[in-house]
Amino acid sequence: MQKTKIEWALVLALHFCFAPFSLFGEPNSLILLDAEKNKEWGEFLPKREIDQNLLQSMLDEISVRRIDLDPKWLRLVHYESKGKDNYQSKIVNSRFFLSSEGRTNPKSELEATIRSFFVEEPIPEGLMHPVCSFPTRHQFIKQKFGVDFLKRSGIRCDRYEVWKASIHADSVSIVFASYYLMAPASVFGHTMLKFNQKSNEENGSEILDYAVNVSADTPNLDPIRYAYHGLFGGFKAKYSLFPYYLKVNEYNDLESRDLWEYRLSLNKDELELLVSHLWELSRAEFDYYFLNANCGTFLVEWLDVVKPELNLKSKLGGVVSPVDTIKLYIRTEGLVVETKYRPSLYSEISFLVGQMKPEEKKAFYHLLDTSKNESFDLHILENQDKGIRHSLILDAFLLASRYQSFQSPKPNEIQKSNEQKTLEFRSRFPSPTEPWNERVIPSPPELAHPKSRIVTGGGSSNLGPFLEWKYRFAYHDLLNVSQGSPPNGELVFFDGSVRQYEGKKTELTSFTLVRLVSLSPYNPISKHWSYLFDFGMQTTLFKSKQNQWWESLNGKTETEWERKQVANLDLAAGWTFADEFSKTKDRLGKISFLLGFKSQFHPRWEQGGRFGPNVQTLYQKEWGNWKLLGGFFIQHYWNQTIKNQIGSTVTLRYLWSQESEFRVEMKREPNYQEVSGSFHYLF
Repeated sequence: MQKTKIEWALVLALHFCFAPFSLFGEPNSLILLDAEKNKEWGEFLPKREIDQNLLQSMLDEISVRRIDLDPKWLRLVHYESKGKDNYQSKIVNSRFFLSSEGRTNPKSELEATIRSFFVEEPIPEGLMHPVCSFPTRHQFIKQKFGVDFLKRSGIRCDRYEVWKASIHADSVSIVFASYYLMAPASVFGHTMLKFNQKSNEENGSEILDYAVNVSADTPNLDPIRYAYHGLFGGFKAKYSLFPYYLKVNEYNDLESRDLWEYRLSLNKDELELLVSHLWELSRAEFDYYFLNANCGTFLVEWLDVVKPELNLKSKLGGVVSPVDTIKLYIRTEGLVVETKYRPSLYSEISFLVGQMKPEEKKAFYHLLDTSKNESFDLHILENQDKGIRHSLILDAFLLASRYQSFQSPKPNEIQKSNEQKTLEFRSRFPSPTEPWNERVIPSPPELAHPKSRIVTGGGSSNLGPFLEWKYRFAYHDLLNVSQGSPPNGELVFFDGSVRQYEGKKTELTSFTLVRLVSLSPYNPISKHWSYLFDFGMQTTLFKSKQNQWWESLNGKTETEWERKQVANLDLAAGWTFADEFSKTKDRLGKISFLLGFKSQFHPRWEQGGRFGPNVQTLYQKEWGNWKLLGGFFIQHYWNQTIKNQIGSTVTLRYLWSQESEFRVEMKREPNYQEVSGSFHYLF
């Protein structure tokens, strides 16, 4: 029985309240039935002779005109060329296809689509006629063959029409959520698409717009398995639709991520096509990879269906991060017509506190410290110097209190009561008109440095001089310029180093499979942990076996060392401290204290490896084109004769341009010291 438009509107409203992360929220049983019916309808043969004749003429026309190889059809089904006359769709689940061969056979899928549009049998409850399930395909067939199945068969697509009307898109924006290093799924940043309604924009309620997310279904996995599946496969991605305010709340407030909105130049027909194809993509699943099949690339492919003349996907490299797609949109002439910055809750707090004078900061921190107590007293502000800006202090405190309530696992009734008192007290002061209310815009993501890197350099060590070459696949280390990149983090994949010491063979010195570092400052407002995860291969020193025998025979004490490559795993956690809330940020730099565990494996060691706790200290300071990074560690190995080791490193970086750096490094480890210089080119 067909639902009325009012009934479908109610269904959609309830759906968005209770199941915001799926387009339809169908139960699995309905999805299975839909996939089964698709294949049945894809082989449909009409009963009426007039329909049979029309079907046959359309099938013949496909063969004659090779409509199945039309670029528009190939894009609609997301086919990729796999060689001469070979294609494969990037969509991996069968529900998207009407032919059993549809994923690899564009002609078979087009023929099955046309057959399904002739279906006249009753549609099971909860399912839709194929014409309604695939409106973009219907539009393509209507243009190519001149057949309108909606008018011809009197098919009504009420569910689709109500859904499309609820979106009511007047324009669209690509939204970039900045990097969030506290969750593995968010360390790359994230992109999504937002449907803009003009009426919401005019009345200041843009958060009521709808947005589209493409994300992987990632079960709770340990970091190693999470990284493995993300790099080599195992995750499936889906399109989902939700009210934008949900993501504003999640990203801006809960995760303290800034949002950048890039409005795109699309005409009415392109908007219509974008929306109708999203309806089809709700059925699709894709293989998800961190490095080249992620939220950013899927949105680019979706836009390629709408604006094929731009051919955006072909302009991306083999490795693509979400920020790379933002750079692509910016570089494409006339595509981005407006940019809007939506600061996170934490960014707003940081900005306001940074504008305070010392006595204002003192009052602000006093309120923050006492807000959890029943003796909370706002009248302390009345006794302050008349030059104090009460509205600035109270606005910053209310934001900070709201931020801390988001971070707290349990609501505090005392804090809620004190927030209400503050709101009432705040009403006694006028809204701010001072310059502090002018927003300072941070560096946008499109200014981030390129992600890959090659390095050439050399140096001197107690084992002799050496030449060195490095290559990093992606993305960012602590010494790279922080403009447009995570300022307190490091994310490295496939970073290798090759050396040649004088008179010795070339060696693979180190190889980092994954390195993830987050050094978010710990302060009275945000009490984030810092952490470090490093998995790969390093080089360490072993006593030469031949030299050990010669020493025991001759009673000598001189030792000759051999460099050997060992598997390495580092885990550490702690705190980072910084002068974060000042007008001149980072004037004192950042210092981190981490307690961790290190394990290395090689058959030359007893028990095949060594392991134990360590303490690390990191210091970083950036000014202009220069940045200093220093580190000190104390390592204890439980199962070795020499249990304690101490080492340090200091590196100075000079930034020549966004693509080139020069670094000087001094390193001291047990039985090994070196000084080196290197030139880094990023691309």
